[in-house]
Order: sequence, then structure tokens, then C-alpha cells
Amino acid sequence: MSDSVVKITLIASIILMGYNISEFATSFKAVREKVGEFLSLARENSASDKDLRLTNLVTSCLLSLGYVTLVYFSDIVVWVVALVVLKLVITLLLSDKLLIQVLRDGTLSKKSYLVSKLDALFNAVMGFVFAVILVL
Repeated sequence: MSDSVVKITLIASIILMGYNISEFATSFKAVREKVGEFLSLARENSASDKDLRLTNLVTSCLLSLGYVTLVYFSDIVVWVVALVVLKLVITLLLSDKLLIQVLRDGTLSKKSYLVSKLDALFNAVMGFVFAVILVL
């Protein structure tokens, strides 16, 4: 495709990698504090669990769809694009499961924290791999 789509995809891949490295590096204590802040904001704004989950779903889907579209139009092999879609769907499902747990229990378990760290690591690697593929 065009050179500009590849450049935009490269930037998006670097942002994906950087954000997920940041998520991976965040400590359990810091994440628990963020969960507490999130819950207090949700209560303060009288947001329902359904509204929070819908917002998470829509935002995550739009960002994922945008990234997949960029990858697709960067002339990447279709089966690789399918793997990206699968990975982002898994991330979305894990995100929703984590949100459900936080809303139900009011806290974050160590197991969920470790699963989210592993997911962030895989997303960072995915962003790095695509950045390298696009540069080469």
C-alpha cells in the first residue's frame, strides 16, 4: 500500500509497544491504587457496571479495529493479520474479565494482575515485531 499507511502503522506499533511496556512495568501496589481510584470515580459518577463494561468494550474494539486496519493495509500477510485479530480479541476478553472481577470484588487479585502483565508483555512484543517488520 502507500508509504504513509506504513508510517502510521509503525507509529501505532511503537505506541502499542510503549503503552504495554508501561503496563508491564507497573507494580501490583500501583495497580491496586489505580483500581481504588477507578472504583471511587465510578461511584462518584454513579456509573453502572453495564455502562463501564460497554465503554471498555467500545473503546477497546475501536482501537483494536483501527490497529488491525492499519496492519492490513500495510501489506502484511493475511494470516498474520488474523493472528493480530486473535491476540487483540484475547486481550479484550481478558480486559472484560478483569473489569468484571474489579467491579464485583472491589479489588484486584494477584492472579489477575499476573495474567494482565503477561498479556501486556505479549502485546508489547507484538508491537515490537510489527515495528521491526515495517522497518525492514
